[in-house]
Amino acid sequence: MRKILQYGSPILETPSKPVKNINAPEVQNIINEMLKILKVEADRSAGLSAPQIGELLNIAICRRTDLENDDLNTKPSLIEWEVMINPKILSKSKEKSINWEGCLSVNDGDLFGRVERPQEIEVEYIDIAGKPKKLGASGFFSHVVQHEVDHLKGILFLKYIPDPTELYTSDELE
Repeated sequence: MRKILQYGSPILETPSKPVKNINAPEVQNIINEMLKILKVEADRSAGLSAPQIGELLNIAICRRTDLENDDLNTKPSLIEWEVMINPKILSKSKEKSINWEGCLSVNDGDLFGRVERPQEIEVEYIDIAGKPKKLGASGFFSHVVQHEVDHLKGILFLKYIPDPTELYTSDELE
């Protein structure tokens, strides 16, 4: 399994290129490798982008937190991952929300900060089957999608934290 690149790697700050052939074996292998990593990191990850494993391609996989069941009285739903190829954010709401974000590429996923982003977005992309899709996202799921799309532009969530003293490890948050 590939290692997740860490902050300081120039690849993480380099914009990715569009995927031209979704069915190419190398593209499918990258997606499968990303899904394997996310299965291992499921307890602490909401997404992954191809640049994080060293591939400068516009592929992001986002955890469908909007579909998960938070009701403590019922069994939690299985984790669903949305593969987004060549995603583009079409619209962003003026209303903002603030959520804690971390990143597997920053301090091995153990550094968190409060990030302000648009509350709602609409994104278009090609799914894993090669079909065009549009999806509305709000709340935390909106943050997840924007975070992963930022990776494809070479932007890390740290850009949104102007004061480094406002970053915390999981131990500090407890």
